[in-house]
Amino acid sequence: MRNTGTGFVNVSATAGAAFNIPLAARGAAFGDLNNDGQLDAVIAVLDDAPVILKNNGTKNHWLGISLEGTRSNRSGIGARVTVTNAAGQKQIFDVSSAGSYLSSNDPRIVFGLGAARGVKSVEVRW
Repeated sequence: MRNTGTGFVNVSATAGAAFNIPLAARGAAFGDLNNDGQLDAVIAVLDDAPVILKNNGTKNHWLGISLEGTRSNRSGIGARVTVTNAAGQKQIFDVSSAGSYLSSNDPRIVFGLGAARGVKSVEVRW
């Protein structure tokens, strides 16, 4: 699905071969595999090699955040991170260790900024 800003459009037919072949898979993990700010996916396929889906999306700006607790849990599990842009729009991410079956997502948080080169504020609530 692609977010058009006013709704969603199904893009499965044009999204690439990986979205048009049936797979017997049980788990997926998401994260920025090549540190370009685009979230990629790794799908665990039964009795076969994993499928890696590299996100070649826009080259817009992004903000990556890694939480590291010193007096609380080390990974920041349960924390809520809120990023506010210059226009006052907010993106919120709740840190969790949950993922797909027998998998774990990248612990880093990636916020898409579009054309903006910075943010107004970042708030972390432990």
